[in-house]
Amino acid sequence: MEELEQIKTFKNLEDKIISKSLCCACGACVAYCESQSFDVIEMDNYVPKFKNNKTSEDCRECGFCYYICPQTDSLIDKINGVHLVKDEIGNISDLLAAKTNDLKIKEVGQDGGIVSTILTYLFETGRIEAAVVSEFDENFKPVPKIIYKKEDIIKSAGTRYSISPNILPLKDLYRIAEDIIQTRKNVYDVDQLRVAFIGTPCQCRAISKMRLMNVKPSHVIDFVISLFCFENFDYEKLMNILDKKIKIKPSNIKKVQIKKNMFVTSKDSKEFEINIKDLDEAVRNNCLECDEFVGKYSDLSIGASGAPTGYSIIVIRTDKGKTLMHSLIADGYIEKYKIPPNLVTEWKPKKLNWFRKMTSIKIKK
Repeated sequence: MEELEQIKTFKNLEDKIISKSLCCACGACVAYCESQSFDVIEMDNYVPKFKNNKTSEDCRECGFCYYICPQTDSLIDKINGVHLVKDEIGNISDLLAAKTNDLKIKEVGQDGGIVSTILTYLFETGRIEAAVVSEFDENFKPVPKIIYKKEDIIKSAGTRYSISPNILPLKDLYRIAEDIIQTRKNVYDVDQLRVAFIGTPCQCRAISKMRLMNVKPSHVIDFVISLFCFENFDYEKLMNILDKKIKIKPSNIKKVQIKKNMFVTSKDSKEFEINIKDLDEAVRNNCLECDEFVGKYSDLSIGASGAPTGYSIIVIRTDKGKTLMHSLIADGYIEKYKIPPNLVTEWKPKKLNWFRKMTSIKIKK
């Protein structure tokens, strides 16, 4: 860590990241500050800020908010070492394509339904007590949430294309911990909780920084799953474009998917296509500076890009991730894609090259 005189504070974070629209709205700074009851900063319309002039004077100037921010350069070399990152796609021990065998998840899930199936397995086998996910509200706006019942997984199925500050709910961990503990016989203290975190590459980068520094409340996170992410959209701008292009209101959206272009399905099952370039003005500024596509700082990275139809690609990065995937396959939760015999030798190298290509396109964008 840098010398004491170089420690940065939230004011530095405002100057370097937030004021320049580089904040990715992950919620890490607020989650840490609020969970420690410092009562200094808050998230206001996806922007972290001091609650008022007085709280700016009350800042502890501990520097944690700056160090754990995924948009600062702090600690990058150290988390690269922890995750064995040596290139733009990170350490990969294996990769495969798979799809869920769960009929309910098949009905509502996106592509292979793998993330929802993983969470189902972790809850059913007692490997976790809670999970950080994202749900949609009545206006198709992503809302981050901590769930602690398997039955709530279905509500989080599907892909979000506008920001969901998934680290933010951790600010309330100590407040809701008692509710979680009451549902578990062998957990008596909040620090015993095991939580699965699902998020974008930038959010997983923040979690990795937090864990490296032993920053609460990240100490309860046991599994980190990153979602492939090429870019994210400002919710209001995206909805305005959809209203203008295809005359659809947020409350009437059932599903959104990007396959070269954006496809929107209404609640009466009508499908609309929007040219992906028409959405450029809605792309968040921080995404234009991002160099991650597949999520290097995770146990597993999951997405549809490069996957056979109806499947998801699963990038295995850690021993924990490898053991988890082997269990899911062995116990029949997921079905592994069978690579055609004539493509076996070239299948994985082609996928790796595809990830490098997508990352390169993202950086150049």
